[in-house]
Amino acid sequence: MQKHLHDILLQISRSPAVDNGEMTASNRVILDSITQGLAIDRASVWLLSTDKSQIDCTYLVDGKLHQATPNMTLARRDFPRYLAALDEERNIVANDAHTHPHTSEFSTGYLQPLGICSMLDTPIRHHGVMVGIICIEHRQAKQWQTDEIVFAGFLADIYGRALSASERMKYQFELEKLNSDLEHIIYERTQELTQSIEQLQQTQHRLIEVEKMASLGRLVAGIAHEINTPLGVAVTASSHAQATLTELEKLFESKQLTRQLFMQHGHIITNSIAMVNANLLRAVDLVNSFKQTAGARNDQKAEWLVLHQFIPQVLLSVQSLLQEHHVEIILNVPDELQVQSFSSPLAIILTRLIENACQHAFTTQSERKIEIRANQNTYNWQLEVADNGRGMSNDELALAFEPFFTTRRSQGAKGLGLTLVFNLVSHLLQGEISLRNSDTGCIISLTCPRQLITT
Repeated sequence: MQKHLHDILLQISRSPAVDNGEMTASNRVILDSITQGLAIDRASVWLLSTDKSQIDCTYLVDGKLHQATPNMTLARRDFPRYLAALDEERNIVANDAHTHPHTSEFSTGYLQPLGICSMLDTPIRHHGVMVGIICIEHRQAKQWQTDEIVFAGFLADIYGRALSASERMKYQFELEKLNSDLEHIIYERTQELTQSIEQLQQTQHRLIEVEKMASLGRLVAGIAHEINTPLGVAVTASSHAQATLTELEKLFESKQLTRQLFMQHGHIITNSIAMVNANLLRAVDLVNSFKQTAGARNDQKAEWLVLHQFIPQVLLSVQSLLQEHHVEIILNVPDELQVQSFSSPLAIILTRLIENACQHAFTTQSERKIEIRANQNTYNWQLEVADNGRGMSNDELALAFEPFFTTRRSQGAKGLGLTLVFNLVSHLLQGEISLRNSDTGCIISLTCPRQLITT
């Protein structure tokens, strides 16, 4: 290859426009190099349509004239021999374009008006596929030399490199735009989620406050109702005793008091005082139950308890109750299970659960059983008290831990046993408690940390 052509190729291969994918600048540089190196009049870039039904001129250099996207299209239906020749993806070397079999159909409508005599078309390949041509045209008869054909082929390959760079830059731009859009979408979604979370937290807070106030209202109403009954009876009995005493004084002052009347009035007053005392004691018992249920205060220290040894000691205190209700205890606790807890509150919890099962779970069962089982994992230990009784309705399950809820109020139950258990487990033992039916009865489950958080 001639040295000046080699120098031009070296210069073009170093052009930043090519590797930056700047197609307008690449068109100008490559076509200017062709016209300069080959000393010809006219050069252009043509790209095939996707279906190869036509080929369109995308850049034209004619002397000093540069045209980007000139309005020139060659359709296969109008120039079938030329497009068929391009299908072979080879150079078209037409020293006399008017007579060459592949270009002669351009003679009348294209070559003569422009005064073109010779043509050299070299394929542009992109990803190994021919996508167009560089068309080199001269207005004088010309014998195309091998060096010139090779030179044009090299420039066509450089044009393919520019197309790859342009495609890469396009993909990079689209990727950056996609990333930017994604960042914007993620930011917007994050803002929406943040607002939603804040709204949910506010709603949750309001619901908690509403539920707290509703629970407080139910608690106050329950306390008022429970205490009002014995106090009301005590007030009535006291008023009755006072009225009887006043009547007794009048009989005495009018000297109409007989031994029989005195004894009758005295008996009424005695019964009234007994009724006052009994109901005041009932009120005191209720208040003590309330205090015990609230029992968040703890004066004890946590200790390590071996449940297999601790639970049987608790069962001794309820032995008479178990015998009265004919209930058998089944203990299923690993010998090595050791937990950190409070002995007295844990004993109260077990006692109340067994009392609750004895009094409420069994109806007509002949074999009454309560199974106490325990296990542990890395962080927690679980205790279950399961009976083979009647189970509980959905309403009873939902309200079981509510203060004053009981199904046996007529038999003297206050409905505070499970409330006490719930508070002790939740606050003091730092655990959770749940209640569910099984196939054979009801199961109360406690889950507590193996080691308590102490301050």
